[in-house]
Amino acid sequence: MNKIYLFDVDGTLTPSRQKMEESFKSFFIDWLKGKMVFLVTGSDFIKLKEQIDEDVLFMVDGTFTSMGNEFFIDDKIIYSKNDKIPNDCILFLHEELLNTKYPYLRGHNHFEHRVGMLNFSTVGRDISFEDRKKYNEWDDIHHERESICERFNESFKFLEYEAKIGGQISIDIQKIGKDKSQVIDYLNGVYNQSEFIFFGDRTEKGGNDFDIANKIITESIGVVNQVSGPYNCLQKLKLY
Repeated sequence: MNKIYLFDVDGTLTPSRQKMEESFKSFFIDWLKGKMVFLVTGSDFIKLKEQIDEDVLFMVDGTFTSMGNEFFIDDKIIYSKNDKIPNDCILFLHEELLNTKYPYLRGHNHFEHRVGMLNFSTVGRDISFEDRKKYNEWDDIHHERESICERFNESFKFLEYEAKIGGQISIDIQKIGKDKSQVIDYLNGVYNQSEFIFFGDRTEKGGNDFDIANKIITESIGVVNQVSGPYNCLQKLKLY
């Protein structure tokens, strides 16, 4: 049976929206030798390369981006599954943007369309790292993103679209089933029976790592490692 290691990126291998730290990179390059390793991220490939250097990307066996809707080996695209988010969903999010209670300065880039999905942020994706932390701390208290996801999912389940909390400041929206769990089905189709070891920081219900983690657990096909950041991930990697 193949043993396949799967890694979320933001908040797992790297600090949120930042580059992989050099000390972690050195450890990770040595650790992954002789192992089958895939990255699974909600980001697109361009943003992924801002965080993970090519010497790492070219050592892993492949990279699933945009919640698994695109797959790359090195920098060659293997497949791409695009899907347009319905206008009703966009209008709903514009309304949420107008009604946010976040009291501090916000950015301007609230919508980012990726292959097969949409990334949405009431506070704006273009804010500083310090402001990302400030919003994340505020959201931990006020649960804005959780509330938006609940209302969105109730409103658009008839269209088979869903929203999940992603990263520090955003929400990932995609068609139901077009989440990170689709990676498991694809890899099982290629490698037949496999054992999966997944590392992610958003494996709780409502997080964008939940579906892939839940699939691994409920189907008894591997192990899920919830991590709180790169340092915690590194400590857990030492056990493998």
